[in-house]
Amino acid sequence: MAVRSFTIEEIAGITGGRVVRSAQGPIRGLCLDSRRASPGSLFAALKGRRVDGHDFAAAAIRSGAAAVLAEQEMELPEGAGLIVVPSVERAVEAVAIEIRSEFRGEVLGIVGSCGKTTTKDFAAAVLDRLGVVTATAGNRNNLLGLPETLMAADMQARFWVLEMGISHPSEMDALAPLGSPTGVLFTNIQPVHTEFFPSLEAIRDEKAKVLRRTDPHGFAIVNASDPLLARMAIPEGMGRLTYGEQPGAELWIEAVGNAGPEGTPFRLHDSQGSAEGFLPVPGLHNLINFAGACRAGRHYGLALEECAAAAASLKASPHRGQARLLRDQVLLFDDSYNANPAAVVLALQTSAGWGRRVIGALGTMLELGARSIEHHRLVGARAADLGLAGLLAVGGEEAKAMAEVFSASGRPCLHVQSWQDGAEWLDGQIRPGDGVLVKGSRGMGLDGLVAWLSGRRGEA
Repeated sequence: MAVRSFTIEEIAGITGGRVVRSAQGPIRGLCLDSRRASPGSLFAALKGRRVDGHDFAAAAIRSGAAAVLAEQEMELPEGAGLIVVPSVERAVEAVAIEIRSEFRGEVLGIVGSCGKTTTKDFAAAVLDRLGVVTATAGNRNNLLGLPETLMAADMQARFWVLEMGISHPSEMDALAPLGSPTGVLFTNIQPVHTEFFPSLEAIRDEKAKVLRRTDPHGFAIVNASDPLLARMAIPEGMGRLTYGEQPGAELWIEAVGNAGPEGTPFRLHDSQGSAEGFLPVPGLHNLINFAGACRAGRHYGLALEECAAAAASLKASPHRGQARLLRDQVLLFDDSYNANPAAVVLALQTSAGWGRRVIGALGTMLELGARSIEHHRLVGARAADLGLAGLLAVGGEEAKAMAEVFSASGRPCLHVQSWQDGAEWLDGQIRPGDGVLVKGSRGMGLDGLVAWLSGRRGEA
């Protein structure tokens, strides 16, 4: 793998920094956490709200980092390099932009409200059938995570698949130049981060700014099933490619059997024909994510049958729809990584098709702004309508509102501030053969509940 390496002098030149101490040997890779320093990497001493990376610079060097990018001079172990810059964040971005400018392959940006990480993984698997792929690690999709990906990217790969996530106005203005895609795949527009945007149209328009830094002869792959994306303007001269779950899209997908917790059989269609496969990642919404990945594959010349076959190698990312079987044939569905109203309803709809009695543990959905209580009430109502047998609602006033609406169904319900307060109650509601759906915003820590239930009941 041909990762771009730098001399310390090169990095100083790119960032406008000053070399205080020379490094021994080339610098490869970026380290944002001293505990994860790799041999020869550059440690960025970032100042956070709670910790200051400058305090951990020496530890990063002892763990293998070759040099430190800092905003002040400091004592470091013998042999360590040190560059002082006005802003570590801006310096990291400058290095990322330099690396991107040197890459000659295709760059597919993944943009949208939710499903980005899953779609990124799907796209990487599909495109891997055409050539070497570098993809964003995990969900490192922001102004710090994207540079970390680029500094570890294979410069000889055919494709880079880069997840690009924003949560505040004007953020895409800074993020887009780092990725500068040759094409962009848009997943959907949902009420996520609405605390910071006045409307869903404003969220879409902020994300669409990525097209300003996309190759003018490139393309946008649009989810035609999403009304806001279907109406999104594309710059003149740029290709508009579509996918979705209706025949009107250039590539569309349909479920052709039971959508169970193990996954969904599907059929892909485009103007050239059809192909069948099995997606071993649960959730009907993931069929659409996979269709987007396949539309990218078709654009680059991959046969429809090859696209469908790529599904067999896929699996759910941690805490994003992982199904595990506990003792007494209890199915624990871990979707605890994140949540928004549309995604929760989709998860509830999926669980309704499992052929099991289902208990839910749903956490507060964060960053929904002034309509947050209303969104939670609607989710509570949908949980009742879709037949959830019981609900543990975790969080503050929003979770309480969700629980109050669900309680009108007459089924067991408990509102708690933290999952620890309701774990025993939830465990007591579970019968042999039940399903347990766990979903909430990352800040609610419901992955802890998943671990507790797995330990309490044991895996089959």
